[in-house]
Amino acid sequence: MREQRIKSIYYKLISLGYDIYLGENTSEFFVVKHCCAICRSSWYMNLTECYFCGMINSYLYYCRTCKNYSSTTGGSAVCSTCKQKRKKICFNDKCITNQKEFVEEFSKKNGVMDKNSPSATSQSHCINCGSDQNIYSSILVCLKEVKQNEKVKIDNDLIKKYDALIFVQQDNTKYLVVNKNSKKEDLKKFKDELDLSILF
Repeated sequence: MREQRIKSIYYKLISLGYDIYLGENTSEFFVVKHCCAICRSSWYMNLTECYFCGMINSYLYYCRTCKNYSSTTGGSAVCSTCKQKRKKICFNDKCITNQKEFVEEFSKKNGVMDKNSPSATSQSHCINCGSDQNIYSSILVCLKEVKQNEKVKIDNDLIKKYDALIFVQQDNTKYLVVNKNSKKEDLKKFKDELDLSILF
């Protein structure tokens, strides 16, 4: 299989938040997904949330004087209208950090959602179901190249060794992803896109 094709599969997995661990054989690799233990939604360690209420960081500055928002990406930390310093606040109005008696305390430095604030923490609740349980799921994947009209057959030893197989048609960009639960009729369903929902 061409190296470019293999790398495109790796990059697709990485772009979806999976980690890949390679060995000497480029056609087999481990895929690891950090996910919610309950609903299997992705878990993002680079996503921050408010320590007090669990609100996800919106990555916006807020000017308390003018009551307006601006993006933290490319936006200035100083309000263009009143020239006051904008803060990275929690956007939950009911959060303790937004209560009148605590606003001043939590507005010190750059605000509650600043990366250096002790009040912001990495994701601790699933953004889909709210669970606080997370796991690392891992599978061993094998890439197989097949000719365009070749019938796909699953060798019993192969499916025992690997958790999933990705078949790639030699002269096309068509893919077939199968796992231990795939049925015979699934073996004919090559797709133009790499369907990775079957992996986990």
